[in-house]
Amino acid sequence: MKIENLYKRVDHKINFNLSVMKTLIKFALPIVAFMFASAAAITTNESKSTQNSKTMVIEGFIQNPTESNCLSVTVDCTTVNTGFMCEAFHNGQDRRVWLKNSSGACNLNLFKVVNP
Repeated sequence: MKIENLYKRVDHKINFNLSVMKTLIKFALPIVAFMFASAAAITTNESKSTQNSKTMVIEGFIQNPTESNCLSVTVDCTTVNTGFMCEAFHNGQDRRVWLKNSSGACNLNLFKVVNP
């Protein structure tokens, strides 16, 4: 008789633990999946925005005074057209900054980095 009661108690305990685990899995699993999906979406979005701006400190050139006579400057600009021309402050004024072409003339456009 004592052994039967012991088996019943153990069986009841196991069934209780299984029902608790089923409930946890039923509710916790979707929450965990949502958290992973959200983290992945944020990471992907940050990666795309970083890739699109392609910001970097590069060597640009100021036409001094013509495109065949270029003065080197360091700027934080991009080759991606943002609609805003790259400029650097030189000798008391803002000057447009360019890249050199294959023949050495500074006449290729550079653009300001625009953060969204």
